[in-house]
Amino acid sequence: MEETKPKTEQLQIKFRISEIRVLLFELSQRFAELKMPLSKESYEFRIDMKTGSKEQEKIFSVLLFITLFEKRNDTIKIELAKLNTLTSFEIQNFNEVFKKENNVLKIPNQILTMTSGIAISTARGIFSMSVKDTLLSNAIIPIVDPNLFLPNQSKK
Repeated sequence: MEETKPKTEQLQIKFRISEIRVLLFELSQRFAELKMPLSKESYEFRIDMKTGSKEQEKIFSVLLFITLFEKRNDTIKIELAKLNTLTSFEIQNFNEVFKKENNVLKIPNQILTMTSGIAISTARGIFSMSVKDTLLSNAIIPIVDPNLFLPNQSKK
């Protein structure tokens, strides 16, 4: 007998990017001390994410806090640069996509992975343009699995 699994319904999300903003870009004192480019293996990025929404305006936003470190070993990491970005999305069918439980807006995993992937790619381009023609021009934000930003996912 064949086992049937319940189908997980894919949401049809109608959205567009409504805003891209650089909230902060700064280079550290350590960057000012560099005399030559570091090897790509010396770089380590930390990416933290927060989300927000404006129900009335049908806006969902992804804030990224990205820090580039010079990794000397597993315990010694020196900050080289910071980039904070805001990528906002207009969700045309906001009320179909987001449901409220106990007056708390529930964010579907599908929207989190889609928007965080777009926000990270956008930040990668912003960072690359911000460090072009500097000693950090070979520091490229790595490809990141957006599923790592889902609730209850372990970050490695």
